[in-house]
Amino acid sequence: MPKPIISAEEIQQAIINRIMSRQYDSGARLPSVRDLADELGANRNTVNKAYQMLSDIGIVESLPGGRKGFLVKEITELKQKPHEEFATYFYQQAVNLVWQALAAGMKATAVRDHFNNAINEVYNLGKVNIAFYECNEHDSLEMGAHLKHELGVDIDCALLDDLYTHVDEAVAHYDVIITTFHHLSEITERLKGAEQIVGIDTRIKPETMLRIARLPNSHIAVIATLDTTTQMLEHILYSYYPDRKIRAVTVTDTEKVIEATRNCDHLIVTHTCAEQVIQLTRREPDVYINFQVDDQSIQFLNRRIHDIQTQKTAMLHLPLASQG
Repeated sequence: MPKPIISAEEIQQAIINRIMSRQYDSGARLPSVRDLADELGANRNTVNKAYQMLSDIGIVESLPGGRKGFLVKEITELKQKPHEEFATYFYQQAVNLVWQALAAGMKATAVRDHFNNAINEVYNLGKVNIAFYECNEHDSLEMGAHLKHELGVDIDCALLDDLYTHVDEAVAHYDVIITTFHHLSEITERLKGAEQIVGIDTRIKPETMLRIARLPNSHIAVIATLDTTTQMLEHILYSYYPDRKIRAVTVTDTEKVIEATRNCDHLIVTHTCAEQVIQLTRREPDVYINFQVDDQSIQFLNRRIHDIQTQKTAMLHLPLASQG
């Protein structure tokens, strides 16, 4: 039997699948037209057409210096420019499928159901199970909600005590276990260096820094729950306001808390220990410190999640994409 003719569209899809599964890395040179044609048993003109189609939608580009051949477009460059061309290509492919369904006499509801089933099949296979753990409920819920919004994925939010009570279950179930840098060393030790642990950096919210900057007097007491947070806040405030007198205290040292509160012009506390400080000193803080996740941490998590999704969905790639 003669070999089936491979179309440029099929070759294009195979190359996309190989790029998604990292068989072809970002910035890597792609096989020559001749080599890929020989590998796939395709016509060289058809392979060249597929490369040109991919170039048109911004996934590959010609080699620099006028040399013949193509390379995978750098991911950083694609990140700077949204995938508008690829979105257009995807839409066109979807429209073609809908026309075929119409010609076959399928009803719109059936077509929609098939699309939904395909989406669920692929995305559920590539579902990444994620958990975010913090030492207090406020941060767990607030930062967890922020991570969900920014990453566009479901995240289970819980306390560190929950994690330590069910360590084996968490390691077995979750693909990514997120915590802040303050607890990264602790969790890494308790989970025996599990590879899915990811630390994220946090920053004081800009509006909080603005309220601190507007405090008129120079003597400031800063009180936090953890020693690491206390030291970090002291360093940050001195870097912004080197001419101020800052006393940083951990809330567990009650004598120093009372002394610092009595001798300061302004009192700044983290929201996690605010109630305890008020009960202890009978003084209302001037500023409550809240934190937000750093943008670079969000970008890193996006890449990590994408890599896991790619690995999980590799089995769905077309047979053509796994040849060779």
